Amino acid sequence: MLITNLIATDIKQIILQSHETAIRAVDFQWVLMYWHIGKRIFEEEQQEQDRFILQKENIKVE
Repeated sequence: MLITNLIATDIKQIILQSHETAIRAVDFQWVLMYWHIGKRIFEEEQQEQDRFILQKENIKVE
């Protein structure tokens, strides 16, 4: 009975550790996803700002 309890405890610990590792991996992927989304939005805003500056400079030249 003692051996069975030890095995059950070990199995529970293995499951809990795997579960925690999986949660951390998913959390990391969520952070990475949102970082890439933010980077993409920032790049688009920068391009729009650059286009605006070029258009403004073209108007001054004419």
